[in-house]
Amino acid sequence: MNIKTKLENEVWRSDTYFLLAKKGSMDINHPGIKILQKLSYNARNILDLGCGEGTRLNLLLGRRTNGTGVDISPKALEMGKKSYPKIKFIKADLEKIPLRSESFDLVYSAYVFEHLTNPAKVLDEAIRLISPKGRLVLLSPNYGAPNRASPPFKGSRIKKLIEGIFNDFWNLFAVGNLVWRRVEPIVNKDRYEMDWDTTVEPYLGSFLSYIKSLNLKIEQYSSCWSEELPDARIYQKLFRILGESGIYPFNLWGPHLVVVAKKIL
Repeated sequence: MNIKTKLENEVWRSDTYFLLAKKGSMDINHPGIKILQKLSYNARNILDLGCGEGTRLNLLLGRRTNGTGVDISPKALEMGKKSYPKIKFIKADLEKIPLRSESFDLVYSAYVFEHLTNPAKVLDEAIRLISPKGRLVLLSPNYGAPNRASPPFKGSRIKKLIEGIFNDFWNLFAVGNLVWRRVEPIVNKDRYEMDWDTTVEPYLGSFLSYIKSLNLKIEQYSSCWSEELPDARIYQKLFRILGESGIYPFNLWGPHLVVVAKKIL
């Protein structure tokens, strides 16, 4: 059984899982969510990739009915259809979505890419669905940053830091592939904690490098240093000072990844 099938069968069928996700979706103070709110106000058609039970999309829509949510979990969609009947929900693997190309002027994914097995393929599918001059917004934990790690990460943090710094400077001169570090989920059907089902570690730095090869133009990005935990370790506080001063690559090392990209004609 592959990782995706195991997670779908053992984790993404739980009411508890999606109730926790719903609680997180109700946080509208995150800078990335504020960006989404602003962009969604004038969007004619909005697509949420990995919509879960639909709370975030419903908050963005307000009274409007121009939203579509896609998710692989039947449980999530069952909950969503009951709670938010105005939203169109579609069950699909994000790697192959049965929707017409260039049919959405705002496509977003919030806290989903860290749970994918092939993020590059999902990104290609997202771009296919964006209308000319439409926008893609991606939010995720910045687990792949040299100074960070996901809950399932195993290995040397020092080695990751050193390799990450080298890669950051390499990416200044090269167009990279979207090769985010893979990790083995530590979740099981009996116990779940936040992001124990992480499968890859997204990183803002390598993502920006990869976008150079795509039909997208970066409009804004952030690693959200403002969202750093107040009890962060001393070295993280030092990195934050450097990052908030705009010093490369520390400006890419914050806790979350937020990217807004516009589709090029």
